[in-house]
Amino acid sequence: MSKLPHYREGLRAVTGSGEYIDDIPTPPGTLYMAIYRSPYAHARILKVDLSGVFEHGGIAYGPNDLAKVIPNPFPLAVDAPIKYYPFARDKARFVGEPIAVVLADDPYKAIDLLDYVQVDFEPLKPVLTFDDALRGDVLVHEELKSNIAMYRHMKFGPVDKVFSESPIVIKREFYYQKHNAMPLETYGVLAHYTGGELNVWANVQGPLLITYFVTRALGLPTGSLRLFGPRDVGGSFGSKYSLYPYITLAAAASILSGRPVKWVESRTEHLVGSNSGGARKGVVEVASTKDGVIQGFRFRFYEDVGAYPRPPDPGVLFRVHGNMNGAYDVRAIDVEDYVVVTNKLPTGLNRAYGGPPFYFMLEVAVNELARELGIDPLELRIKNLIREFPKKIGDEYFYETITGGLYPRQDYERVVRAIEPEYRRWLEERKRNPNIGIGIAVLVEPAGTNLGYTDLAIEPSRRKYPHSGSGSYVTISVDMSGYIRVFVNGSNEGLGHETTLAEVVASELGVDPSIIIVENRVDTTRTWALSDGSYSSRFAPIVVSAAILAARQLREKLTRVAMAILGTDKVGYENGQFYDVNNPSRRVDIRRIASSVNWDPGSLPEGLDASLSATVFYQPPTVKAADGDKINSSATYAIQAQLAVIELDPNTYDIKVRKYVIAHDAGRVLKREFVDGQLMGGLMHGLALTLYEELMYDDQGNPLTTSLDIYETPTLAEAVGMEVEFIHFETPTKHLVSGAHGVGEGAMMGVPAAIVNALASIIGKAITDLPLRPYKIMRAIEG
Repeated sequence: MSKLPHYREGLRAVTGSGEYIDDIPTPPGTLYMAIYRSPYAHARILKVDLSGVFEHGGIAYGPNDLAKVIPNPFPLAVDAPIKYYPFARDKARFVGEPIAVVLADDPYKAIDLLDYVQVDFEPLKPVLTFDDALRGDVLVHEELKSNIAMYRHMKFGPVDKVFSESPIVIKREFYYQKHNAMPLETYGVLAHYTGGELNVWANVQGPLLITYFVTRALGLPTGSLRLFGPRDVGGSFGSKYSLYPYITLAAAASILSGRPVKWVESRTEHLVGSNSGGARKGVVEVASTKDGVIQGFRFRFYEDVGAYPRPPDPGVLFRVHGNMNGAYDVRAIDVEDYVVVTNKLPTGLNRAYGGPPFYFMLEVAVNELARELGIDPLELRIKNLIREFPKKIGDEYFYETITGGLYPRQDYERVVRAIEPEYRRWLEERKRNPNIGIGIAVLVEPAGTNLGYTDLAIEPSRRKYPHSGSGSYVTISVDMSGYIRVFVNGSNEGLGHETTLAEVVASELGVDPSIIIVENRVDTTRTWALSDGSYSSRFAPIVVSAAILAARQLREKLTRVAMAILGTDKVGYENGQFYDVNNPSRRVDIRRIASSVNWDPGSLPEGLDASLSATVFYQPPTVKAADGDKINSSATYAIQAQLAVIELDPNTYDIKVRKYVIAHDAGRVLKREFVDGQLMGGLMHGLALTLYEELMYDDQGNPLTTSLDIYETPTLAEAVGMEVEFIHFETPTKHLVSGAHGVGEGAMMGVPAAIVNALASIIGKAITDLPLRPYKIMRAIEG
């Protein structure tokens, strides 16, 4: 058997042997789709003329055609009279919104034929800013009667008493910008409706809840959709979950044309019309004693979700609901959430969904409290850390947050103290160089989303059904040659899931990883759950737990077959071999068992279950539906502390990161190299967000960031010279089979706050408007 590569997905990538969406073979007769998009941010559609497309040899479908096969809007998470379709019906609501599709037998011809689509518009004044939206003199959706798609006010604990009696209350306002996840690979879909079945190949990320969205919009039975993903996905960071409107659009084109339809998005389309992280305006208040004991938090968040509150939004506000106290023992929290619509690109999942804007605002506010009180910001955080975990569930102790979260027991102070030596060293360096800044962020990283958090968008009395989706299926089987096959309905975005699963399953079964064959891709013809997919750092806590349980079930089945083959009622097991305990020389390995079951099942005892396959659905035991407005919004949580050391150029006001330290306790570390890779990736992603990236619009709602040379993003130059240190602690959690927490998102959650706090230590004030462009720093310094 061939030796397993240390990183099997990596070998495919570097040898050019990966399978991405554009590598999927196209069926005969495939048509290529181009999309005519609105050139206006806000305009009525008066007339659509597609005759020119047909005259020049193409096929085209406008709103009236598409409405025939897309009769239903997508379901929304908010309780609002908004109808969201994958195309504009009566009114265009953002630049880039699809209005018509053009089909041709060549992708470039399809694009050229867009010139012959003629649409008459009546331009309307766009709603672009939070102030525009809240003023409400122009409405994005008239039926809503305002631009506020959701308002929730929730109180937990004695908030009013705490804020009225606390001697210190600080208040800060924040702005977090609209941005793009920017994966290397853009969206891609191949759809073919034939024989009453809709076959779709797409580089979709999941969760597989999107199958419900697509079939409901098309008015088809859920079972008629066969959704497949390629073996490899060129990055997503959450963005490819929002591919479902385009899957629906391509499927409609296939239904109407009777032909397979393929569409691969351009980079400009991706920037203008795919998915973005939302802009947020926030107000944070912190109540404290004079010696720095935090008594309560008040949050007021305004989330701009663009033209439509596209599911899973406004989940971005609630994904962190269970951890709104962060790492601090705070028992009084007040939160007001506003979801506003504007004439801009709709929002959706983005790496660390909800975490970066929340912790940016919380951790900068905590830092400002330390500044106000004249207390060292590290010591103030340590003073307020959670230390007691009094709630026992099973074999694990938890801290139950006032909002419903369940933090498994960890030593928070140990992790935070780990960054102290570097913190003190750089404080000394700052005495010699006043352009050195030191910033801290401490956070609790959620992992393994509870999909039920979206229920918080609706008042408890108006909720129809409870939700708590979080689990995953894993299937493990032995083929006739003794190879062990593992199947997961997820997607491979370069995170090392195949390699990790091979090693975990091999360890459970005591075999060499080279005989483990892993499939980690979307395939709804196999067993799947609504919550399946690759998102929210759920792989280590949930998918690996399911894989371990499936491997144990398979071993039990193998044990029973081995007993039958060896003719004994007591067998031992080592290194992939079963042996007769009474006569250890009598042995049978997994390959021999597989051969016997496949070639000679008649020799086995009657009634013996000889199916060499096990499928396990694993739902984390702590994930339940919301209880009123309290919910444990994630399967698990882990402590993390970050230290940013920057140097500010006094002439250009550019920020250079000199040192970055991340200390964390990820529970059981499954594979150290991949953990480090996730931390480094999250760090660079966070720096991109904090210093550079922003989707910008002019005063008419036209996107200004339409190419990579305009949409600033860090390069290797920004990483060179930056010293990075990761400090790992391992406290395996008992409430998850894998013992592991997620690690894919925490780094990004803390970077904005740590960098802003580092800059504040230089200039004496916090800039709370991201990104940190040089002109903002200059203005802050000059007053």
